[in-house]
Amino acid sequence: MRWCTISAEETSKCNDFKDAIKTLASQAKVSVDFSCVQESKAVDCMEKIKSDKADLITLDGGEIFTAGKEYEMVPIVGEDYEIGTPTTSYFAVAVAKKNSSLTFKTLKGKKSCHTGAGKTSGWNVPVGLLLSTNIMEPDEKCNAYKAAGKFFSESCVPNVQASTYDPDDTNPHNLCALCIDECSKQGYYSGYSGAFKCLKDGVGDVAFVKHTTVPSAEASSYVYLCKNGTTSDTYENCYLAKVPSHAVMVKKGNANNANYKRLLLNASKVAEITQNNPTQFQLFSSSKYNGTDLLFKDSTKQLVDVKDKNTYEKWLGTDYLEDLKALRPCPTTPRPTAGGKNNMLELLSAMISFIALFYTGALFK
Repeated sequence: MRWCTISAEETSKCNDFKDAIKTLASQAKVSVDFSCVQESKAVDCMEKIKSDKADLITLDGGEIFTAGKEYEMVPIVGEDYEIGTPTTSYFAVAVAKKNSSLTFKTLKGKKSCHTGAGKTSGWNVPVGLLLSTNIMEPDEKCNAYKAAGKFFSESCVPNVQASTYDPDDTNPHNLCALCIDECSKQGYYSGYSGAFKCLKDGVGDVAFVKHTTVPSAEASSYVYLCKNGTTSDTYENCYLAKVPSHAVMVKKGNANNANYKRLLLNASKVAEITQNNPTQFQLFSSSKYNGTDLLFKDSTKQLVDVKDKNTYEKWLGTDYLEDLKALRPCPTTPRPTAGGKNNMLELLSAMISFIALFYTGALFK
């Protein structure tokens, strides 16, 4: 059971998780060899899992799409953010300081804070929505990063120049002008808490995060930007989209997937008891490791079985998959092959038009 991590802090938590998993496995009379495999970014972990050099990783919606479509991975358990009324979704929101007078429709030319390139709440939802509602003008080749670079004056989009999101090295430099050290990696302004810090520190004018990001003690200083151009002090009727929660992804067909699921669900039950006990391992807390959202989001209350939502398409849902379409490159229509039927019809039509023009004298008028 090899868990893939993407930072030293996450690896540190993973190593502590190892002891908890081994205890659970022993109780369940299952033999498990748990280890932590560190990479620098999620897509590297996907590659390792595909090549059988790692087994599990928790991913957000945008990453789940990539993992499922390109790396043959499937979800086994999902994060649930509410006890009592289980839900495997959360709300993507746009937040601004209360005195800013900003609205979702007046973001052009402003400074923006994002959780990261390709992230659900921080990129896919807001940029996709801005494009689909024609608030943001699309790039001629439908490159969402170039469109956003022209729309926002400056931004902090961690990893925007990493090879995964910028293979041709053409993404606009202003998209990470607010966090230069994070152009190709995660850092201080990365993730939900990082994007909010970017806003709180006055670096950016708007932050794209999830609905639980703003601390309740500070909520009175911020407003949510609604899709219709209004603002609200609460997110309940002022969110950009309801999106699928993060999920633990594994390689499709792995013989141990059922065991992984069983151990993780049992670990979640134990976490409900130990979560507020600082002397024991806390599965859904990262403060001990000087980080946030390590292995799982800190706002997670429990892990739940994906049940019949056991493919990336089913887990993400049709609405979110539709949102992703606005971010894709323009479709290209292949040109007919030389000598094909379409070419012959076009040539014949052109000849008839030319002859008609010649005999009516229109060609020389």
